[in-house]
Amino acid sequence: MTDGLASRRLLMIGLDAISLPFVRDHLESLPNFASLLERGLCHTLKTPGKYMSAATWPTFASGLQPGEHGHYYPFQWNAEKQSMLRFSKPIWSSRYRYEPFWHPVARQGVPTIAFDIPYAIFDDEPPCMEVSHWSYQSTGVAHTSDPELLRDVRRRFGRRPMGTEVQIPKTARQCATLRDRQIQAAASKGDAILYMLDKPWRLFLTGFYEVHRAGHNLWPVEGEFASKAAPDALLAVYREIDRQLGRIIGRVEQDDADTSLLLFALHGMEPNRAQGHFLDEIINRLNRRYLGKQPKQGEKAKPLNVMAFLRSRLPSTLQYRLTQLLGEDIQDWVVNRALLAGRDWQQTPSFALTSGGEGFIRLNIKGREREGFFEPGSTALQDYLDWLRARLAEIRVAATGEPLIDEILLADERFPGARS
Repeated sequence: MTDGLASRRLLMIGLDAISLPFVRDHLESLPNFASLLERGLCHTLKTPGKYMSAATWPTFASGLQPGEHGHYYPFQWNAEKQSMLRFSKPIWSSRYRYEPFWHPVARQGVPTIAFDIPYAIFDDEPPCMEVSHWSYQSTGVAHTSDPELLRDVRRRFGRRPMGTEVQIPKTARQCATLRDRQIQAAASKGDAILYMLDKPWRLFLTGFYEVHRAGHNLWPVEGEFASKAAPDALLAVYREIDRQLGRIIGRVEQDDADTSLLLFALHGMEPNRAQGHFLDEIINRLNRRYLGKQPKQGEKAKPLNVMAFLRSRLPSTLQYRLTQLLGEDIQDWVVNRALLAGRDWQQTPSFALTSGGEGFIRLNIKGREREGFFEPGSTALQDYLDWLRARLAEIRVAATGEPLIDEILLADERFPGARS
């Protein structure tokens, strides 16, 4: 490597869940995006995001596919405890260690900063400066290579500027509040990045997550699950990201015009048409049918337990306020109770897990799950799997007659590996 190449710098900025079509439709309001698209190269990435949206960041960091790194969703299933754990929990993350690709780079003597990159901290003494999950979409449990650095960032720019995710339809006032908070969070992230850029580096990785949060809540759509967002609310957040990119690019070009810039998104965003919320009841009904417990004619779906009943009955405003007030541990307990409590595992051939819009079905296998149903590798397991796939493929949307399910995949076939 020549001296010139050895001194070059690379700045990588993740724009989490950004919609490139939305950007292209509003280039007149996004001058920095317009300039980058005109001057730069644009390519489509291949990631596991089509099937497992939450597996993309671990795949990016590790270079491994989901079947190898084992990260499928922020609420990962723990077979021994038969419960779901948030990925930030040490009991969960310690079992799924991998080395981020920038660690070997840093050990070669390249000054490296990974600032607010998710799924990164698995090393108690990383060879570079790292902050993970400071102002991130799915969790506020931050980790760092240097506790004083995290304290400094929080003191200067806020504890978690983007706040917590509350996954319910929102009122017009709540949408306006969320829009304003994400705009301010993007500004705080920009300020923090500029602050970190003053430290020594040749490789700098960081990310903006505000358009992810905004896309979940402010997308201009109508329907039962839509929030009452103003038509320009989402664009307002994109404009702020555009402004922050302009500030960052201006600083980097001023400091070192030869710095290379790589913007990337590991998956995009579009209106949510997922029907995963039906999956739990579908699987429960199919399992009763498989076990010979046919429901009576006209039987209505029932909440799985008291917690699910309460979640379905509480006014959205009350749910919103409670989620903001309660910590992640309580939120996680509620999710587990709502989905799993009251279940007779000896009568559960399979069950649905939470997802980011995909439909995840877990087979209940002895020796893997604490209270398994099927013997591993048994004829009964294969027969059930064939039966279940056939029944799922038969389900149609009543209004149109089209299949409810686009595609049925087996994880160990699509993503083979020790953790598939």
